[in-house]
Amino acid sequence: MVVEQMEKEIVDGKYTLNTKLPTEEELMKKFDVSRNTIRKAINILVEQGYIYQVQGSGIFLREFTRPGCISMRDMGGLTKVFPNDEMKSKVLKLELIDADEKLAKQMKCNVKTKIYNLKRVRYLNGQPIVIEESFFNKDIIPIINKEIANGSIYEYIVEDLKLNIGFADKIISCEKLNDDDARLLDLQPGDPTLIVESTVFLKAGAVFDLSIEKYNYTSAKLLTLT
Repeated sequence: MVVEQMEKEIVDGKYTLNTKLPTEEELMKKFDVSRNTIRKAINILVEQGYIYQVQGSGIFLREFTRPGCISMRDMGGLTKVFPNDEMKSKVLKLELIDADEKLAKQMKCNVKTKIYNLKRVRYLNGQPIVIEESFFNKDIIPIINKEIANGSIYEYIVEDLKLNIGFADKIISCEKLNDDDARLLDLQPGDPTLIVESTVFLKAGAVFDLSIEKYNYTSAKLLTLT
């Protein structure tokens, strides 16, 4: 609870860069918890790249975002990453399928579970930035239509469905674009693409989304904090 609240305040801009955050004593009083709990929460936020500690000086906010960069730990989707830019989608495919053995294993569900298979191109200020192919468990995400697919799916999941997104496993790799994907990204066949395969979980531990994203190497910049 402490981590979630502090993370929300940080992301919402309550604290500014190079400004000290509240002391341990102030946080203990604010959340009515023990010093040990506050220290554990601070350690988690340090590991997540939000803050850093200077012994004898206090807790400070890190610059955890960069203009034009997609954070690998962001769980809000591209619309949230680029709030001041025009983000549009072109739906290439939206169908309901039965999970085969491979997909069921990846999404930790039963074989023949109904899965939404969505493929779309996302455009940033009119330029294609990524091809996304996603699989959503219908038991968790009951409805995805073209109207929803044309907008921010993660905003729909959080704001409309009131689901709590927890964490994601991400695998990053590279390959050369085939003819079809190169055309969609306005690139040449054989050009490189950065691939991010994500398995995304709710806070309760259920997999609701498996996505394969192929990024336009000329415009996409990925950010990770360690």
